[in-house]
Amino acid sequence: AGHCMVVLGLLLFLVAGALAQEAQLVRTTLTGRQGGFVSLRCDVAGVTWYKDVRGKLVDVKASRNSRYIVTRDGTMYISRLRDSDAGVYTCKQSDTPLKEITVAMAARPTISISPSDVTVKVGGLVHLPCEGAGDPKPSIEWRVGRSVLRNIPTIPDDMSEEEILNYSGDNYLMTERGHLYIRDVTAGFSAQYICMATNDGGSSWATARVLVLDPPKISSPPVDTNSLDADIIGMACRANGNPRPKITWRLETFEGVTIDEPENHPSGRYQTDTYRTLRIRFPLPSDSGKYTCIATNAGGVAEASAILQVLITPQFRVPPKDAWVPFGGSALFSCTVFGSPTPLVEWFKDNQYLPFSNNYEIQHVTRPGEVQERLVFRAVQFEDTGFYECRGSNLAGTSRHEFSLAVTDATPFPGDRFVSDALEYAQQFVGSAIRETEIILRARFNAPNFNPTPQDLFHMVRQPTRQALYMAMSAEVFEHAMDFIHQQIEALNVTSMERNNQPLGSLLSPEAIDHLEDLSGCHARKRKPQCQMRCQLMSFRSHDGTCNNVKNPTWGSSLYKINRFLPAIYENTYNTPRGWGRSLPSARLISQRLIRTHTTKQHSQFSVLMMHFGQFIDHDLAQTVTGPSETTFAPFLSVRCEQTCTNTMPCFPIEIATNDSRIDASCMPFVRSAAVCGTGDTSVFGKETRVREQLNQVTSFLDASTVYGSADEEMETLRDRSANKGQLRVGQESGTPGKHFLPVEDNLIPEELESERRCIGRAATVFLDCFIAGDRRVTEQPGLTTLHTLFMRQHNEIAYKLAEVNPQWNDDRIYEEARKIVGGIMQHITFNEYLPKVLGVEGMRAIGDYEGYNSDTDPSLLNEFATAAFRFGHTLIPPTLFRRGENYDKFQLGDMPLHNSFFTPYRLLDEGGVDPIIRGMIMQNLKLPDGKLTDSVTERLFHVVAQVALDLAAINIQRGRDHAIPTYNDMRQVCGLRRALNFHDLQSEIRNATTRQTLSELYKSVDEIDLWVGGLEEDIVEGGLVGPTFRCIIAEQFKRVRDGDRFWFETDKHFTQEQIRQIKKVTMAKIFCDSGDKIQKVPEDVFLYNPDAHKYTQCKDLPKFDYSAFMDCGEKCDHREKHNGKGKKDNLNEMCYEEGSRVKADERRLEGAWPT
Repeated sequence: AGHCMVVLGLLLFLVAGALAQEAQLVRTTLTGRQGGFVSLRCDVAGVTWYKDVRGKLVDVKASRNSRYIVTRDGTMYISRLRDSDAGVYTCKQSDTPLKEITVAMAARPTISISPSDVTVKVGGLVHLPCEGAGDPKPSIEWRVGRSVLRNIPTIPDDMSEEEILNYSGDNYLMTERGHLYIRDVTAGFSAQYICMATNDGGSSWATARVLVLDPPKISSPPVDTNSLDADIIGMACRANGNPRPKITWRLETFEGVTIDEPENHPSGRYQTDTYRTLRIRFPLPSDSGKYTCIATNAGGVAEASAILQVLITPQFRVPPKDAWVPFGGSALFSCTVFGSPTPLVEWFKDNQYLPFSNNYEIQHVTRPGEVQERLVFRAVQFEDTGFYECRGSNLAGTSRHEFSLAVTDATPFPGDRFVSDALEYAQQFVGSAIRETEIILRARFNAPNFNPTPQDLFHMVRQPTRQALYMAMSAEVFEHAMDFIHQQIEALNVTSMERNNQPLGSLLSPEAIDHLEDLSGCHARKRKPQCQMRCQLMSFRSHDGTCNNVKNPTWGSSLYKINRFLPAIYENTYNTPRGWGRSLPSARLISQRLIRTHTTKQHSQFSVLMMHFGQFIDHDLAQTVTGPSETTFAPFLSVRCEQTCTNTMPCFPIEIATNDSRIDASCMPFVRSAAVCGTGDTSVFGKETRVREQLNQVTSFLDASTVYGSADEEMETLRDRSANKGQLRVGQESGTPGKHFLPVEDNLIPEELESERRCIGRAATVFLDCFIAGDRRVTEQPGLTTLHTLFMRQHNEIAYKLAEVNPQWNDDRIYEEARKIVGGIMQHITFNEYLPKVLGVEGMRAIGDYEGYNSDTDPSLLNEFATAAFRFGHTLIPPTLFRRGENYDKFQLGDMPLHNSFFTPYRLLDEGGVDPIIRGMIMQNLKLPDGKLTDSVTERLFHVVAQVALDLAAINIQRGRDHAIPTYNDMRQVCGLRRALNFHDLQSEIRNATTRQTLSELYKSVDEIDLWVGGLEEDIVEGGLVGPTFRCIIAEQFKRVRDGDRFWFETDKHFTQEQIRQIKKVTMAKIFCDSGDKIQKVPEDVFLYNPDAHKYTQCKDLPKFDYSAFMDCGEKCDHREKHNGKGKKDNLNEMCYEEGSRVKADERRLEGAWPT
């Protein structure tokens, strides 16, 4: 019991002590305001402060909040107060609580009356009410943006509006309650106003926007403008006002046409910039008129006008032509002159005004901007012989055109009298169709809201050069002139003839035919290259391929006719396509039922580089010139080929079945290839009828024309002469020092070579300049662009190294020697790495070993090769193009769907350069050549948003029919296979019974099967990628290309044996290493599929190219063969002009070899 009493006493003592301590604890309350501070005093040094957080005391130091500061005397300061700082704080010393302070936050004021947005005219009164509520009562402050309105006079709350307006003082007044008045406002008072209500609890605010309407005022009106032959005319206009006025335009032409907002006109020729200057591209006389600048805002409208007069120097649209007319015959000279203002036409003879005579009359027709006058002789007399002149004059100047009239004795050639009219007719309608095509395309491609159709993109792929366009146009003019003469003779019942049975040479004199050829431009095709004047061509190939063969200098050259393996099978025997008038299965139907596939099978042995490199060398060998116009030549009924389903030259549309799975249209547009002058319709007046032939726009040689171009003009565009180091132009740097992208078109293309090409940016409506290279199709797809980039870099690296070992060489010499080496490398890779995998052992045996140059071998392109056999590569196209990262792993931006990758330079510029694509080529299987094309090219070729894509398979079939390519059965017989009598006879080469059955359902006869279709469906040969028929054609073409090339790299005329050994060291793998950005390792044969990157060869371990073999050291070369033979000069000028005796001997030899 005593023990219990002791314990009880101790407990009572402790409780009493605690109660005493609790009684000593001091409790106070402090009130703080937002953003302010409070001080919590404990008056004892060395204390610790705690905050009650959900019933638990937490040391404030543990929060490490810089706003909490405890001084040595125990006082704690809390700065920049927030709502979260409210609570109970306790200071303790040795766990003994000394003081408890409650911190409360003052209440934030509220805005009881808020201002509203105000719109007012200049000079008006603005009232912005604002009042605050709170305890204590808040004060009101106004701000404009970040600036405080200070020293605003205070007025009574009950002051009337009239009193406010008459109150002396500033613009700003504020009532006692805080309302803001702004008097006599100008546009400068437009702003956001902020009302701030503030008390100890903080601040609250409300905003209102004041918009002062200042009606537009034209500050810089447009000025009257006379413009002469300008490409762009600008009409400037500036206006002030608030809000900023919107400027639009109105055009009232002198022809009485009013165009509101011409900047939105569908032609796309009218554009406005940021400052709303109206720019007129390619101005026409019809653009002359009154241009009104209209400035509009919420405050009103202002207008100002100016007159634009487009001055165009008189030009001859249809000038009169020389004429030979028999005595007593009629003659008509038409002179059509256009210009602005409308020209005055006058006639002269022998430099004198044409005297009055009853023997002629002048017929006059005037249209806006154009005058057509005809000088008509009813019965010419000998005294009418002379030189005449048609002269057109206006304010812009005067133009003259001279022509002659020769009166001859009666002629036995009745067609001669129609020559002048025929040329006028042909030039008018062909020229009109071509101009319409150019104007439509130029306006469409330059429109700010340009949205390309698949036909637009297809046009970019096939667009001819200016020289090719001229040659194609000449053929059309000649053809239409001949047609006109034929019609006139028949109409006059001069004779009755059948074109297919009787040539019309007897109806035109040789002089008249020569005259027609000369004025139409067909004579240009017959001019012989002057090889004997170009001794440089003995050492280096020309860019256009001429003079490679000195006996036949046009063989293999660009803009030369495409040859044939077998005779053409035109429907009318000389120029109309197969299927023009008789029934053949639709090319689109064949594509859908036989060739299209949604699934792809992978080749286990080859990489997708086989497809990319095949396209690259195909573009080096072939590009058929398309027709010069995409508009029909029918007089007064011309329509775009994409708008007609009728076979009307040059349109040959592809029929679409009514149940087509994708295309809801009757046809797919197709434009025929251009004809060679003197073939087809253009030949029926000669001594013999020649079938229509096509033009190859590039050289037929394997000469790296994809890198350097097929014409001197293209070469000059691509060369960089600034450093005198034989370099090619480059674009922006890739990110790796010294490695550049290809140049872009921008300002590099001369105006006469300007193309209508725009490439696609990352957004579907953003367009970029396309890359340029030796071939215009460079940007067609990223893999092709990558190969172009690599070979451009390869040239520049070789040129740089050659300049190092031959410092005495000049710019041209370095360029030509590097070009020769790059051409040799391409030939070596093609024949030793690529072709064996295409043709197999038997195919390479058909080509045979190289036995030297054969001047009797024509290397020119074969139509069966270009239009059918080598298009087997389209079956290799995958639906997706792989990209891989630095270690051949997954690339962060992923793979590229093919249909979204056409004409997309940004895939290289913005998405990692060439390396991801190179690695993708290596790591991706080749698509198995199973006779099928992926639907990326049959259903989505050049696919763009909201447009119907083209079908590559259907286009290939239609192109073969356009060129009258012999049928599959004809060609298989030539290639050593048995001619099929029925579809069952195809089983040895086409083992798939379903394929043979489908062929029999599509074609009425086995003799109708198109060559491309039949060859594509053949079973592939062992070790190759094609069937026996295509193997036969491809082997024959490449054999001719090799044996008929005087500059083939394995000849002993242009490289030494040591140099040839160096060239053969260069493989495609080495090009990847040397010319990629940062490629470190590759398979030794990159054409073979090898997915195991661990087994790749390091680039540094590949054979090195020894440039010392190309050192030109003259007589000092005792330790190696001399480069290109003894005594070769250092520079091209010395080579050509200082070695007089050798050059003269070469010229004599060339002249002796020249055909008469």
